[in-house]
Amino acid sequence: MNVQPEIKVLVVDDHPVVRAGLCAIVAYQEDLELVGEAANAAEAIELFMLRQPDITLVDLSLPDMGGIELISVLHTKSSTAQFIVLTANAGGSEIGKALHAGARAYLFKNAPSDELLSAIRTVHRGGRYMSPTVGRMADEISSHPDLTARELEVLQWLARGHSNLQIAKEMGVTEDTAKFHVGNILGKLGVPSRSKAVALSQKLGLVH
Repeated sequence: MNVQPEIKVLVVDDHPVVRAGLCAIVAYQEDLELVGEAANAAEAIELFMLRQPDITLVDLSLPDMGGIELISVLHTKSSTAQFIVLTANAGGSEIGKALHAGARAYLFKNAPSDELLSAIRTVHRGGRYMSPTVGRMADEISSHPDLTARELEVLQWLARGHSNLQIAKEMGVTEDTAKFHVGNILGKLGVPSRSKAVALSQKLGLVH
């Protein structure tokens, strides 16, 4: 006896090969129904309203709108739909933003198909899913206070190997001010050196 599909899934990804692979994985499952695929946010919104999926797989990098913004938009259009983020970016700075926007799961695109299917079914049952790798990143992010916009700017210059004097010249401030910002960054990130601050910030996706 055939199992009646009970989980309607919409796939949103701008890379044709990736999107085709995701669609094939979903369509092959007896308890899942692929109700549409979109290459950008505009298509996703239209299909979302037309097909009313239970689960929407959303790539964070779309050509016309960020994936997090798309989730926020779609979240206002349905109180029951659930969202799973899929991203190739190993940086973790978007994890908290995605979950805050309404995502119930966050996966990297190199995750095995079994993990993706497990996430879909878990989310459909009302749960949340976060892979161990993502969970560790989320814990690291939550353990560090937010950096100010000015500190993030300084961090970008640090990542480029600039000295305090060079940073001061780039930002139009005194060397003492630049040194003060660097000290705040090290303290907030809980690291002893500039190089460790850059390494950690790259891991967390704060700089690229």
